[in-house]
Parts: sequence; structure tokens; C-alpha cells
Amino acid sequence: MGKHEKGSSKDLANRTKSKGLQKLKWFCQMCQKQCRDSNGFKCHLTSEAHQRQLLLFAENSNSYLRQFSNDFEKNFMQLLRTSYGTKRVRANEVYNVYIKDKGHVHMNSTVWHSLTGFVQYLGSSGKCKIDEGDKGWYIAYIDQEAVIRKEEEQRKQQQERDDEDRHMQIVEEMVARGRELAGEDTVDYEATELRREDPDQKIQLDLVGFDRKPQKNDPFLASKTSIFDLKPVKKEDPDGPGPSGAPKRRRSRSRSPKSSKNAKKSALDEIKEMEERKKERKNRKDYWMREGIVVKVVTKSLGSQYYKSKGVVKKMIDDYTAQVKLDDGTVVKLDQEHVETVIPSIGRTMLVVNGAYRGQEATLESIDEKHFSLRLKIASGPTRGRQIDVPYEDASKMA
Repeated sequence: MGKHEKGSSKDLANRTKSKGLQKLKWFCQMCQKQCRDSNGFKCHLTSEAHQRQLLLFAENSNSYLRQFSNDFEKNFMQLLRTSYGTKRVRANEVYNVYIKDKGHVHMNSTVWHSLTGFVQYLGSSGKCKIDEGDKGWYIAYIDQEAVIRKEEEQRKQQQERDDEDRHMQIVEEMVARGRELAGEDTVDYEATELRREDPDQKIQLDLVGFDRKPQKNDPFLASKTSIFDLKPVKKEDPDGPGPSGAPKRRRSRSRSPKSSKNAKKSALDEIKEMEERKKERKNRKDYWMREGIVVKVVTKSLGSQYYKSKGVVKKMIDDYTAQVKLDDGTVVKLDQEHVETVIPSIGRTMLVVNGAYRGQEATLESIDEKHFSLRLKIASGPTRGRQIDVPYEDASKMA
């Protein structure tokens, strides 16, 4: 039967129906296609595209269920956070607003069989506060970002305290080293009270170096330097010979000893390693496909003619699924489990798809087949020119 005349009542009714929600039993989540009636849904089930998607689902069903569940939870939590904040609200009310979006992920394609099970999961995982009332389950969003910011602030304060302690330790080492170089006597003297054993004994001060030569038995010569020895000393050439004729030892101009230098170096290396680990944790994801890279098909479910064929990622459907245009022009929908990265020849441009330098373009310098890693040189950005080592699966050839 042909289409109805444009502008007729039947045509307007069909257009209105296509914009709104349709029956869930005629929706194919795997192909993301909504059918109008049972006949259209039956035709879709027998189509080649649907059969191909079923083969991919049968090969790794847990991966697709996990993906649909993550998408459902992500979109639901985003709606709850942006529309209701931390306010207590009925879970069914939030779900009714969520399903108004025509392209939403349906709950029957996730691991949760009912809204009650999903709400209980949010409560057990600590993402929401839940309680059951007369009208059903109520939920309240927990702001995890505020908790993370508080922990980050505490970590920075602890790091500052550690830096201060490390700095004080370096200063103490410098002081100890300076005393050793200066030849100071580190013996601690204790002050005592001035007493005269014999009341008739006279007190006599002998100023050495002013009116007579020091005697051998002078009590003031017990220590290396007396406070009364004020005889001026002639300056000597620091590079010339000493008083005894032996060459005078030049004192080092560096005030920081070797131990403190090593301590500063180790502290700097520790900070750099901590920043690299922080960047790695932030950019390491369980998904890696991006538009514009070349991938290789490693699944046989599409047929032997497509096995090990290469293609370019044209469009990302979600974080794990993309439309790939193969070398023969065929466009297929593939999950990242069914493809792998492609390594070009030396000197070609690659894209880092995972890890600390995720999303940056780099030039392939060398290939380490023994350790299954690549030596790359960052081509742009603040880290331009830096050489990094990444495993095979963290970088792919660019189209």
C-alpha cells in the first residue's frame, strides 16, 4: 500500500506516532530500531542486518548486557543529578521522565528485571539514599564529586606536610655536613657555677697574645681556640701553601652536601612519578575506540571474507560500539571486542587511544617485539617531543 497523501489526517497521525513512544514489544535494542506494528517487526527480524547483530550478540552476550546496563545507569543518574539534585523524589517519577526520550535504553535489555531491583542496586552501591514509602521507593542522589574533592584536598594537605618534613630533613643534613667541613667540635659543654675552693686564692686573668707569649702550661690552651686569644691573623692566599708548607685545601663553594642533593633529586622524581600515575589513572578507560583510527576485524562471526580485514572508524555509536567502513566499502557495526589496533610502519602517525597520553598524536619511532611495546614521540601539545613507551593495544594507526 502506498503512502498517504501529504497533509492528510492519516499522514499527520502517522507523523505524530513516529515522534512519540511506541510499543516496547516492537523495539529491537540490539539494532536500536523501533517498528510500528507486528508486521514491520517481523520483517526486521528476518533482515540480514538483524541476523548479523544476533551473531555478534551470541558470541559475547555478557559484554552487550554490561554495555546496555552501564548506559541505562549513566543516563538515569545524569537525569537524577541535573533535574532533582540531592532532593528526595519518587523513583517511578524519575523513570517516567527518563522514558520520554525516544532513544533511551530500555530496562528489559539490562541486567535489572524491574525498577525495584535497580533502586536497590543504587542503594547498595552507595550512589543514592533509598527508602520505601506508601507510594513506592524514594531515592536521593549522593554527590560523589563533593566527597572526591574533600579527599583530594586532604591528600594535598598531607603532601604539603610531607614536603615540609622532607625540607627540614634536608636542612638538618646540610647543617651537619657544614659542621663537618668547618671542623667544628660537636662536643656539648655544660655550664657550671663559678666557685673558689680557697677563699684566700687570688683571681688572675692571663690574656694570651697581648703582653707575652703563650706558655706551654697555660690553662687557656686546653681548647683549640680561647675567647681571649685575640691576636690578629694574617690572611693567606686560599690557593697558596698553608702555614706548615703543605698545600692548603680549597673549601667547596657548594653549601648543599651530596646527601641533600640526592634527597632533592629523589623528591623531584617522586613528584614526577606521582603525577604520571595520577594521569594514568585519570585517562585509563575500559574503552578505547575513536573516530579516525584504523582497526582490524578479529571475529569470524561476520564471515570469512571479513576476517582480518581492516577498516576506518567512521562514527562512534557509544563508548564501546562504532560504525566501521571496511576496505571494500562495507559499513558494519562492531564492538571493540571484535577489533584490534593496527601498527603501521616506522615513521607513520599514530593515535594514543588509552593511558596517560590518551588522545594525543605521535610518531612511531621503533617497535619492541620482545616486550610487545611501541616507542612513540609526541607530535603536538605541551609534551611535544617527549618519547614514551606504550603497549600494542594503547595506540593505533590513523587513517
